[in-house]
Amino acid sequence: MDPTKLKPQKGAHNCKWAEPTLFEPAPEWTDAERAPWTCHRQAVPMHLESTEVCEECPRWEARPDGNRKP
Repeated sequence: MDPTKLKPQKGAHNCKWAEPTLFEPAPEWTDAERAPWTCHRQAVPMHLESTEVCEECPRWEARPDGNRKP
């Protein structure tokens, strides 16, 4: 099977709306251990304890450059 033809796996690591919580401004970054990702798709950023919500998110979009975050 050609891996280049597979659909991208939906997750925070490759979504244009998600950023690692550790990169958030103070004091938000202090929640990084409990919620490693923060979603910015809405007006108020939402900390994600699990990225399972990303798999079913109707607004999930791949990062424009195709890069994954750490």
